[in-house]
Amino acid sequence: MNVTRIVHRWRLRPIVAKKIARLCHSGKKQDLFLIGVPFSGGQPRKGVEEGPVRLRKQGLVRKIEKLGYKITDFGEMTVPHIENHNISRERVKNSVECGTVAKKLAQEIAKATQEGKLSLTIGGDHSIAVGSVFGHASVTRNLGLLWVDAHMDINSPATTKTGNIHGMPLSMLIEGIPEFPSLPGYEWCSPCLSPRDIAYIGLRDVEPQERDICKHLGIAAYTIDDVDKDGIGVIIEKALEKINPDGNRPIHVSYDIDSLDPKETPSTGTPVRGGLTLDEGIYIAQIVAQSGCLSGIDVVEFNPAIGTEEEVLKTAQNTMKLIQILLGLESHLKEAPLPPVDDSEASSGL
Repeated sequence: MNVTRIVHRWRLRPIVAKKIARLCHSGKKQDLFLIGVPFSGGQPRKGVEEGPVRLRKQGLVRKIEKLGYKITDFGEMTVPHIENHNISRERVKNSVECGTVAKKLAQEIAKATQEGKLSLTIGGDHSIAVGSVFGHASVTRNLGLLWVDAHMDINSPATTKTGNIHGMPLSMLIEGIPEFPSLPGYEWCSPCLSPRDIAYIGLRDVEPQERDICKHLGIAAYTIDDVDKDGIGVIIEKALEKINPDGNRPIHVSYDIDSLDPKETPSTGTPVRGGLTLDEGIYIAQIVAQSGCLSGIDVVEFNPAIGTEEEVLKTAQNTMKLIQILLGLESHLKEAPLPPVDDSEASSGL
């Protein structure tokens, strides 16, 4: 691990901290629309569909209510059952099923956003973000997207090696993706975000073709190596300045729990060593919440079928902590955190 990550005291520059403080919510909490999407068809591992119900059983709704929100609880969406993966002519698995789920979710998120509600979508795998982000963007001008993830999720049918749609959602949402064929099930979906509207944090497992697309489009992408070098305080500042330079754009956060190190969230389907510490993940959530601009949230890829019961419980608790911080729970962090001394290496950068 880069030594600067150990010795740096990371915090926002005073001018940025003052800007965020001016934007903080100080009055009545916004109404919250909560929807669970128990869907696993965007990837091969069973169990991720159990994530929303497990978080409810651990007390998620009660914890949110304690923060002062009035919740409109949709419950769990009805989704298609997938026994065997169906491969379309574009080598993409379950595109009709994934597209059907995403379309229904997009409709629900658009309706909630029009009603002035903050949306919280609990997955399920990350393919569902096509629906949540599209629905949000369809009724929200100048939406900015913060994608917190170990992976870029910007493969297209032309570049995917696995055919898994949870590795493709951004390619369906961003303008300028080359050679993108029409996918069965996604006829309703069209690009809704400019590359300048998006920033990544936490990347460390990036495929060469994804790196090339990202550089070609000029997307702001901050890897775990960038966190090692500059500190999480600097990185979240850069990301928000990129997608919200004037501090007044609505922000959608799509939070894949594999952005955290597997020590923090072991029960997830595609873990990658060398990830964000829990405190770093919390700090991201804290600064976004304090911006006063948060308008939509996805939290995805919690798989209760992976790991021991102790690991599942730890993952559930840490996932709920991130959600609570995003929704305004005051954290113990007064400045950007120092990570523990660790000799593990991040897997890749850009």
